[in-house]
Amino acid sequence: MPTYHEILTTDLSALNDSADRWESMAGKFEKQEGVYRDKVYGISMGQTWEGLSADAANATFKITLKEFKNAQTEAKAVASLLRDAHTQFVTLKGKLQTARDEAIAADMQVSDQGLVRYDYSKLSEGEKTALRHDLDYQASISKAVRSWQDHIDQAVRAVTEADDGVRIALKAVVVDSNTNDGTEKGFNADAKGDIEKYEADEVRDIALRINHGEKVSGKELSELQRAFRDNGDDKAFGRTLLDGLGARGTIQFTNRLNDLAHVRDTKHAGDYTAIETGLSNSLATATKDTKSSWYKDWRADMQKAGVARYETDSQGARLDKARGYQSLITLMQHGGGYEGQVLQDLSDDMIEAEKKNPDIWDLKHEYAGKRDGWFANDPVDGALGLMSHDPKTAADYLSDDHRMKYLMHDRDWNVTIHGTEAAKATVYSQGLDADDRVGLGAALQAGATGMDPSDEHAKYVEHSDDNKHILKSSVKYLADEGDKFPPSLRDPMAKVFANHGSTIHEAMSSANMAHSPVPQDELYEVTKQISKSQDSYADLNSGLNHAMVNGVHESGQQDPKDSLTRAGRTVGFLEQARVDAAGDPEVAEFKSKWIVDKAVSYIPVASDDVQAGVDYVTDKWLADEQQKLDDKAADENVAHYENRNEQLMALAEEWRKSHGSDSSSEYGPEDAIDQAATAGIERARGVSGESAK
Repeated sequence: MPTYHEILTTDLSALNDSADRWESMAGKFEKQEGVYRDKVYGISMGQTWEGLSADAANATFKITLKEFKNAQTEAKAVASLLRDAHTQFVTLKGKLQTARDEAIAADMQVSDQGLVRYDYSKLSEGEKTALRHDLDYQASISKAVRSWQDHIDQAVRAVTEADDGVRIALKAVVVDSNTNDGTEKGFNADAKGDIEKYEADEVRDIALRINHGEKVSGKELSELQRAFRDNGDDKAFGRTLLDGLGARGTIQFTNRLNDLAHVRDTKHAGDYTAIETGLSNSLATATKDTKSSWYKDWRADMQKAGVARYETDSQGARLDKARGYQSLITLMQHGGGYEGQVLQDLSDDMIEAEKKNPDIWDLKHEYAGKRDGWFANDPVDGALGLMSHDPKTAADYLSDDHRMKYLMHDRDWNVTIHGTEAAKATVYSQGLDADDRVGLGAALQAGATGMDPSDEHAKYVEHSDDNKHILKSSVKYLADEGDKFPPSLRDPMAKVFANHGSTIHEAMSSANMAHSPVPQDELYEVTKQISKSQDSYADLNSGLNHAMVNGVHESGQQDPKDSLTRAGRTVGFLEQARVDAAGDPEVAEFKSKWIVDKAVSYIPVASDDVQAGVDYVTDKWLADEQQKLDDKAADENVAHYENRNEQLMALAEEWRKSHGSDSSSEYGPEDAIDQAATAGIERARGVSGESAK
């Protein structure tokens, strides 16, 4: 293990000098090959020497001639490895030097051995006195010292790990790869000049032993972690490893790692999970170029291995076997950075497989929650979840109407076989998993909003044509589901509606149905279904409060009263949808205290005036909702504008602030928005097919 001092003081040019000598050696072997071919091997090929002795000599001479060729291959490979090592070490040494310089610039001292301490010499006497009496100041300095020490130590470890890779390669390059070529410990005819390929070979060897059920040492597990950590972004490493394992071997490897992590050796689960993360990252790197012949071959191999069944401890405990694609997506969920085309190709391949065999993913019992949710029993949903981290890919994939129709309407999502104990036997039936459509919901949200739903720091983005198309197509297909609307999609669709708040507000408030950007009957059905969940209902209304207030404050309005009317009609539309949702006997009454996050990232950033208005209107809407809870009044399945009176009055007040009023009488904007709310209720009843009450 090289030390900090050794790394910074070693003359790395010696590696290139040595590489030059190995190159020169290869040239000398080439000359000797020519001499041997002419002066020795050629004798046995002439007309003057014939018979058995000539044949025997020729065979021996041929082996020796080939060894001259192999010696050149090996010498050139060693030279290439040394140059590769030089490049790596120079880069890593530079990073260590940069870390040291940055620490010094941050008022640290770094010793010749790489030890970090604070440079107190830069403090004045007064600052030193203050430091001695300020415990928080002392703690902050100690924290900074530890941070810089960790930074420098990490840079040293990176060199150590690279050094291990070089050691592995130089040890392997001189090993005769063909023991049947007539030599014993001869030169390596298959010598490679890439360090990462030798590291991949070693990882493959350990992985195959794990696949065969052999026990590997802690040192070997550490070597797997190091190799993956050091080479996760190296294409040659990833492809060499995957070629060595093959698609089936890769699936078997991840299955064995899962067995060890979740069943056989749970004490060291973190080690196995780290290896899976490394394997996943290497897979992502290897498959980056989706137009390469390598990728096409890998995909074709996976199409066969992905539908095959594999014995695992986890599934075996349930008297089941896992499909290859289930294991593959489980593996991919450990990493990231996959090309969008890879996710689309795999999703299409899995959909093609399940169309041929609708029950292909069915497994006994649920795979959800903290204990069992690690396994991607529905790999299509799992792939969609991965896609959600790349909103552009999700948008591109779901903007295809054939895919959207299949996923939203045609697909059988019953992938779980539930067991019920009967009098004489266990009765099994298909059903939904507890985390049904989680991936689809995330992909829908990403595809429609352009934002990764798992990114807490994501910011609103302008909608692309694909984003807008997905909004409309999702409404279309989900409206067709009626009361079969999947509960797991309520929350994602509420966030989509909030994100597209201006469009949804325009649609809900349109007097001319032909001009509505989203068909009002479809919109009403989806709004009603969203309103069956208190949290989803809150997200929806919070987002539309933003859209309504923003509309009231919008500059350049041709007729400002339109924004007031639109706000009232949207409130009425929402109220009727909620009343219809509450009328469903399967929907529990909202009983939880109302809490709304007003700083949600999926809503456009507003000006201070608009945001203040949104907060005010939302507070008043919450007051209306809380009043319903406090009074515990029955809705009687009839919508009334007075159910949202405080919200309506707050909107009217915002309108007054923005546009003024000729009179202080309450029968101005307030009366107008009341009437508009009633109109919105009537329109909602009409598009729902319900007669006025």
